[in-house]
Amino acid sequence: MHARFHVVTVRHPDGERFPILLDADRHPISWINEYAILRLRPRLSANSLSKTLQVLGLLWLWADQHSIPLQARLIAGEGLSPDEIAGQLYPWLRRNFQSRAAVRRLVVAPTTVAQRLQVVMQFIRWHLEGAMGRLPTGCPELSDIRERLTTMQHTFATAGPRRAASVHHASPLSAEGVNRLLSICRPGDDKNPWKAPYQDRNYLIVLVLLLLGIRRGEILKLRVGDCMLSGAIPEIRVERSPDDARDPRRNEPQVKTESRQLPCDRALAGLLNAYICRIRREVPGADKSPFLFLSRNGTPMSLARVNGLVTQVGAAHAEFRDLHPHCLRSTCATNFRAQALRTGLDEERIEKHMMYFFGWRSSDSIRPYVWHAIRRESCELSLEYQSTIFNALTSDIE
Repeated sequence: MHARFHVVTVRHPDGERFPILLDADRHPISWINEYAILRLRPRLSANSLSKTLQVLGLLWLWADQHSIPLQARLIAGEGLSPDEIAGQLYPWLRRNFQSRAAVRRLVVAPTTVAQRLQVVMQFIRWHLEGAMGRLPTGCPELSDIRERLTTMQHTFATAGPRRAASVHHASPLSAEGVNRLLSICRPGDDKNPWKAPYQDRNYLIVLVLLLLGIRRGEILKLRVGDCMLSGAIPEIRVERSPDDARDPRRNEPQVKTESRQLPCDRALAGLLNAYICRIRREVPGADKSPFLFLSRNGTPMSLARVNGLVTQVGAAHAEFRDLHPHCLRSTCATNFRAQALRTGLDEERIEKHMMYFFGWRSSDSIRPYVWHAIRRESCELSLEYQSTIFNALTSDIE
């Protein structure tokens, strides 16, 4: 599909990144950007805001192609009819607008559709609540708008599939998978998929993601000064620093979780120290950047580059074709919980430790990781049970 809108990120001198929605002629779509500024900017990161504007761009494009004066309707407190939502907008939001893939899917995943519907509903509700706020108290139109808003919320909630989506999260690697991955990624290994100059850096990135369970954005925000490797217990500091004026990346990586200090095994500390003192210094312009992991030209690595180096592993080894950086965080969380259970800690204490170590503000964030851990434990218990039955059968036959 020919691009009919653009989402671009403006980087201000003070470091703030702010995405804006533009039409095909690159003129700002002001009534949507107003919502982003007034409602979303105080609570969303630049990356999350950009994703939201992509969805609202689809809404704007749909209204434009169907000749629906959406802006005027929202200002007047009219919104959309149930037929427009369920019969026209919902099928539109199901479409896959990406055309770069070799095999193109016509529709997106149900979870993506649900997320798009939620974004659009929140946008419409904000405008209708604004329309109600402009009316005097006791105005008969207030009840009409409230009724339309209730109807629209119900239509949006029931437009998608009624069956709840199953738990979907980056799957952890098995113990065998971890050993295999580290063997492949070890510098100098003949199966290593990366070029020689980047093998040490990429291997260290995989190790940090796997052993400390930090996010992709968090590892890219690490600075050399965050690696405190000379103490009795070496530590790595994960710091929140949104809208960092010293970060030149337009698509700034984010530390989405809480700041924290993570203990570092001495073997990992030794590799980090060797990388900082020897390998990193050889990168042109490394002395001008405070960030730990740099690209070949001395600029801090991008989110896409981290994804790319993991994709290279999957391209060279089919067993890792679904590998994603978040799989390594999931692996760390699953193994962290298993280790805690082996030490005799109860679930309440384990939850508190995991919330600190992984930087979560709410115990709800733990659920996807615990789901994978419980699934693995239940599989092990089931296999042990099945084994006892077959062993008993074998004994009877003998």
